[in-house]
Amino acid sequence: MTEKTLIMIKPDHVQVAYRILDELDDYGTRGRCTRIDSVPLDVIARHYVVHQGKSFYDRLIDSFVGRAVVVAIYEGDDIVRKMVDKCGATDPLKAAADTIRRKYSIDSLEKAISEGRTVKNVIHRSDSVAEAHREIEVWKRYLG
Repeated sequence: MTEKTLIMIKPDHVQVAYRILDELDDYGTRGRCTRIDSVPLDVIARHYVVHQGKSFYDRLIDSFVGRAVVVAIYEGDDIVRKMVDKCGATDPLKAAADTIRRKYSIDSLEKAISEGRTVKNVIHRSDSVAEAHREIEVWKRYLG
């Protein structure tokens, strides 16, 4: 079944965003894609609303506000699962060697927590088809 998913290259990796997206092109069709030079608070707060109330939420939101990201929509059969697999585990140190997070980050969740910051894990991908629909709606004003 054809699905859509949202991919976001996070601020610390915008400089290699299109190299990463080129790798993801092997797994689905890249649709609308844009760079946002200064992420507004309201947009990133709506994007990460599922984490509201968690201990890391404020640090997470602060790590995006006013910084650049690249957002893309991918489409294809079973695309959500394919992107979850290709992006890898949230903790780059625990991600498989051939995943985006392991390939482009040397950070770890443990190190980030000890330093009181968010983990630099390169990329956000939707967790489910329902989340993809919600996230695409959050970013639609940028994606046309």
